Amino acid sequence: MDALSDYIIPIVGLKLGDHPYQFKVDGKFFEEFDNTELEDGVLDVDLVLTKRPNLMELVFHVKGQIETFCDRCGGALELPLEHKEMRIIKFSQEDFNNTDEILVLGNDEHEIDVSHMIYETIALGLPSRRVHDESVNGESCDQEVLDKLSEYQEKEESEDVDDRWSALKKLLTNKE
Repeated sequence: MDALSDYIIPIVGLKLGDHPYQFKVDGKFFEEFDNTELEDGVLDVDLVLTKRPNLMELVFHVKGQIETFCDRCGGALELPLEHKEMRIIKFSQEDFNNTDEILVLGNDEHEIDVSHMIYETIALGLPSRRVHDESVNGESCDQEVLDKLSEYQEKEESEDVDDRWSALKKLLTNKE
């Protein structure tokens, strides 16, 4: 986990107010996480940590290119990514359940690891449908793969249906 040591922020001695941080994310960062959808990319992460007496606000702003796979043709795909996410860290000695936006740390914690928060921010910033689009990334799907897919779809539609199943379907439609 030495690749993620750059993402640890010491919080002991931080004064109240805003504290900006910049991080570079690349393939070495993504190797530390088990996700085949996110394997490479070049991103800049701007983090503004605002320390208050009993909590900290972390605002992540991620901008760059991410490499993933096309949902339509399965080919390599470079997507532009820009996403902003906010997290809150509270300090308390009582037991609280962490939520997606709020993380509770003990008063004796002296550093925070923001690598997982950065990774989650990147993952949440990805579009739900990732496809080649000439207007977005200047790339288009592999036409050979698309032709094969349409050929298989046509073949499935034209296959004869077993007569036994047709008879059963008639029973379902003849209900009174």
